[in-house]
Amino acid sequence: MVPLGSGMLCYQFAIGVANDVIDAADDAGAKPWKALPRGVVSRKAALVLAAALAGSGLLGTSGLPFGAWLIGMAGLASGLAYDVQFKRSALSWLPMAVALPLVPVWVFVSLERWDPMLWWAFPLGAVLGLALHLANQAPDVPRETAIRGLAHRLGTERAANLSLALIGLAAAVAVVVLLVAGAGTQAILVAGAAMLAGTMAKRAVRVFGGDALFGLLAATSAVIAVTFVSAAAR
Repeated sequence: MVPLGSGMLCYQFAIGVANDVIDAADDAGAKPWKALPRGVVSRKAALVLAAALAGSGLLGTSGLPFGAWLIGMAGLASGLAYDVQFKRSALSWLPMAVALPLVPVWVFVSLERWDPMLWWAFPLGAVLGLALHLANQAPDVPRETAIRGLAHRLGTERAANLSLALIGLAAAVAVVVLLVAGAGTQAILVAGAAMLAGTMAKRAVRVFGGDALFGLLAATSAVIAVTFVSAAAR
């Protein structure tokens, strides 16, 4: 599990650093406190760091089963593709929709404990990934006028509302699958998490600001994902 966990961290950090390099010009105006716009870290140093982190992740996970190693590499490629190509397009949601379901699949393949129920992780994870992408991007829409991602085309309010609807859809499908699998307790937990998110969403945004929606939906998605995967791991 150590190679898997360290590999995940390296990949996430590599994707994050690469994103900051790509967004440096935009961040100079919108987020001038970040390291690259402030000149604390040079662009070249950031690129070297991103490459080193990606390489460390690939090397550190090379001892996993080959299929698991490929899945990890696919997740890294999805994140980097978002940074370099997709972020400013109408398909900005696609990399996260691809990458999110790969996480539980990566874990189970690494442990060689595949369960047929995990096939549902792909459509459910894709819907959750799209929801989280919209919730994450919605508050930044007014500032990021040069970006034309899906959330930017929809506008802040519609992107936020659609993210909530997608969480509800994913939860509904998960509940049905869990009930069919005889996992009634997990189904109740998923339904409760989705209902709580829907009830709290507007109040959270009103009290804590637009970024609160992403935090709420990220927590809800985690509950849905962990609960669903726990049923597959029985």
